[in-house]
Amino acid sequence: MEGRARRGKAWTSGLGSRAVAVLARALGLLALWLSLSGVARAEDPGLELALDRLVRSPALRGARIGVAVERLESGQRLLARAADAPLVPASNQKLLIAAAALSHWGPSHCFETPILVEGELTDGVLEGALWVVGRGDPSLVSESLWKLAEEVRLRGIREIRGGLGIDTTHFDGAYFHPDWEPVSSRAYFAPTSAWSANYSSFRIDVAPGARVGEPAAVRLAPAIPYFRTLSNALTLRGGGKLSLDVDVLPDGSGESVRVTGSVSADRAPVTFWRAVALPERYAAALLRAQLEAQGVRVGTRVRFAPAPAEARELFQFAGEPIALQVRLLDKYSNNFVAEQLTKLLGADLYGAPGSWEKGVRALGEHLRSIGAFHAGTVIADGSGLSPRDRVAPATLAAVIRASARNFTYGPEFLASLPIGGRDGTLETRMEDLTLPVRAKTGHLQRVASLSGVVPDAAGELIVFSLLVNGARGSSLDVDLAIDGFVASLGAASPAPVAARD
Repeated sequence: MEGRARRGKAWTSGLGSRAVAVLARALGLLALWLSLSGVARAEDPGLELALDRLVRSPALRGARIGVAVERLESGQRLLARAADAPLVPASNQKLLIAAAALSHWGPSHCFETPILVEGELTDGVLEGALWVVGRGDPSLVSESLWKLAEEVRLRGIREIRGGLGIDTTHFDGAYFHPDWEPVSSRAYFAPTSAWSANYSSFRIDVAPGARVGEPAAVRLAPAIPYFRTLSNALTLRGGGKLSLDVDVLPDGSGESVRVTGSVSADRAPVTFWRAVALPERYAAALLRAQLEAQGVRVGTRVRFAPAPAEARELFQFAGEPIALQVRLLDKYSNNFVAEQLTKLLGADLYGAPGSWEKGVRALGEHLRSIGAFHAGTVIADGSGLSPRDRVAPATLAAVIRASARNFTYGPEFLASLPIGGRDGTLETRMEDLTLPVRAKTGHLQRVASLSGVVPDAAGELIVFSLLVNGARGSSLDVDLAIDGFVASLGAASPAPVAARD
């Protein structure tokens, strides 16, 4: 440092005082321009070149681009462009609820669903109803409801004459966030509920018939009476377009699934995923089917109301731990899990019923607790479906750093992120790279995002967040530009920071 200072002094001593003043003014203006442009100088000029290539990419022409690149351990900022500017994060929003849920409950926490009995239980016959008190557990699926039914059978119940009772008062009655309108039956619009199953979604498989001219084969999973299947789809030599419509039945007891159009005789079966419209009835119908599969007869009545005060607890059914739920949330960008956890967090901190208002308030408090709440931050939901969401790249980088460095839940947080070219939403991206990237993806119309961690050439972990709003290129071209930038981060060899006396 001393030698560098002496050389600098000798260089400036050869200039006149006016020249030195002009030079100082020019350097000051340059620093001001860098500050106003939102671009911070990187340790490695190669990072600046990578950013320049990203910004000049034809796919990103005219887009707003926010970038934050930091060292994981020290937090030293290596590169920034509009890092503190709130932008639409798309599914990078899910990093907020993943971090907040792991921080609040811990990775091993399991949500429990109380199972109650009403009326007399004599010789295995329950005269009243079996009550389910929904507590919002996002992990309940067909297999776990089979286990729940097994627990009922193992407690000696072989008939439930009073049918089923479903208490959903732990959540408010809003299935969909108002910002999502108009919603469709696509699975990513799965409705929230305190009692739900299979992520409030179901599967439709359509396969060609045995011969040309025969009806196409339509199969649903789960196969329960809740669904009525109507199909006039035909098997044709050339095939055509399939159309799927899902509507609530007139009596409100379930849903009709109509399939029209045609399918090619030589086409492999095609799978569609759709959201249900009545999540509580769907989950109740699935539980009934699993009870009957266990040999437990169930009366036809289904009530949706608060559990009666006289009902007695039979057991508490534990779902999957938070660590596994966050893994599903991030790896596969599951909107349903994100919103369920958001409402659950709000209910746990501010009291039932859980709501989006309470949930987003809790997310904001988590950001403040780690010093990552930037001015202009807007949190509307947990999944990032809302177009009102605004989060700065620096906020997302801070969330990743704070989570990854936390011994209590950091390993689970990092393990939840998709691995480039290997799994989750990054399985088909970065396939040609040997770079071990772990990052959360995000896409909305003309929005793309990627935030995560990558080791540099020296093996030190770098945190990055890149948000692109208003891109005009195709989604594929935008992703390729983003992936190229991340590859440059992994190839970087930041110079060591000079020691200071």
